[in-house]
Amino acid sequence: MATSRRRKARRKNTDVSAPEKSTWLQMRDEARATRKQKRKPPYMFDGTTPATPIHEPDTVWQVLTLAALLDGQDMPVGRIRELFEALCGDGFDAVWAVVREEPAEVLWPLFDAINRHFNALPDPKQAGELPGG
Repeated sequence: MATSRRRKARRKNTDVSAPEKSTWLQMRDEARATRKQKRKPPYMFDGTTPATPIHEPDTVWQVLTLAALLDGQDMPVGRIRELFEALCGDGFDAVWAVVREEPAEVLWPLFDAINRHFNALPDPKQAGELPGG
């Protein structure tokens, strides 16, 4: 008598739910949602047509660059452009095209205007509110 082989029935994956997001994607999406809720309106640089929006520095690159450059030490002159780029973010190229050939005296008032718009840097007179102050 011949023996018959029975095939095992294959189970179909009945789970049709979407795969879970990676931890990184969850962290990123939560940070992006929070950013949308708390982001201030951009500073509008009106030296370009149309005006160029400069968003509050909130990317990893901007925050780390600004922290490294503004760590309480004197600003090295050779890194001022890097500071300006970090402050302007995506708007840097458009703004730089306008300001780069202008007298250097225009740069600090522009820094100040952007900073005041975002209240980005604390008043040095209020050191008690800073960590270690």
